Amino acid sequence: MRVRLLVAVLLVLPAVAFAQTNPGSAAPAHSQAAPAVGAAPGFSLPNGLDLPKGLFDTFWDDPAMAAELQLTAAQKKQLRDAALKQQLAVIDGSADALKALVHISAILDDEGLDDAAYKQQLDSLSAASGKIIHEVGEMVVAPRRVLTAEQYQKLKSLQRAKREAAKDSVHSRTAKTPPQSERP
Repeated sequence: MRVRLLVAVLLVLPAVAFAQTNPGSAAPAHSQAAPAVGAAPGFSLPNGLDLPKGLFDTFWDDPAMAAELQLTAAQKKQLRDAALKQQLAVIDGSADALKALVHISAILDDEGLDDAAYKQQLDSLSAASGKIIHEVGEMVVAPRRVLTAEQYQKLKSLQRAKREAAKDSVHSRTAKTPPQSERP
């Protein structure tokens, strides 16, 4: 049972970590202090929790990208508002999940097992996790709802090019590093 609890904690904590960062705090992608590449819309992830590039970037805050996509002020506002709404929902879901985990831990620490209370908290944890998954799914689809079909296709193309450039950058850096056996 402790293993299940540990697994649940490991699944919930990343969501809590990225949900509790400051919306809009990420710098535009073209600046020196770029946000974490795996940031969900409107916020960046802590170090080590990066998602695939382009999945959740805040492209609407990048002046070059916004100009390339010809985003209107209304579209930028819709994207920012959606990011904030979804971030707050993920925070709520994460808090609910953590509360359920605390209750489960207390139930498991008791001398006797209250099976009904345990199952109730397990259901609460499941519902909270479902809420988090739902909101992350909403984050993924929000740009598609706001952008025109042409803008969305252009965004996908620009993000693909950005990923390829990042891959090439990584490959060129690793190619310059000699293998361990060749190092002095």
